[in-house]
Amino acid sequence: MLRECALLVIRFYQRNLSRHKGFHCAYRVGTGGASCSQLGFRAIRRYGFFAGILLLNQRLKYCGAIHREYYAQPVKPWAYQRGDCDLGCDSPCEPEALGCCDGCDWPSRKKKQPQPKRRRLFGGNKF
Repeated sequence: MLRECALLVIRFYQRNLSRHKGFHCAYRVGTGGASCSQLGFRAIRRYGFFAGILLLNQRLKYCGAIHREYYAQPVKPWAYQRGDCDLGCDSPCEPEALGCCDGCDWPSRKKKQPQPKRRRLFGGNKF
C-alpha cells in the first residue's frame, strides 16, 4: 500500500511539477546519470517503501552537496546593503564632504569575483 502511494506521488511530481519548477536535478546535470526522482521511483519499486526511501534520502543528500559545491550562488553579506556610505540630504555637494566614505568603495563597487566554471562531474554513479 505504501509502495503504490509513494510511486503515485513520484509519478505525479515527474509529470506535473518537475517541468514547471525552473531547475534540474544537480546530480543529473553534474554526472549525466538518472535524476533523484527517477532513482527514487526505481528504488521504491525494487526494494520496497522503507529501503527505497533510505536510498532516496542518501541520494538527495549527495545531490544537495553537488548543488552547494558547484551551482549555488554566493550570498552577499548584509554589510553591502546597510548603506553605511549613504549621505544625508543636508550634506553639501563638495568633494570634501565625501571624506566620510573613505573606508567604503563608493561610488565604484568592488570587482565581482569570477564565477567558477561549471564542470561535469565524472566519477560514475554512486547508486
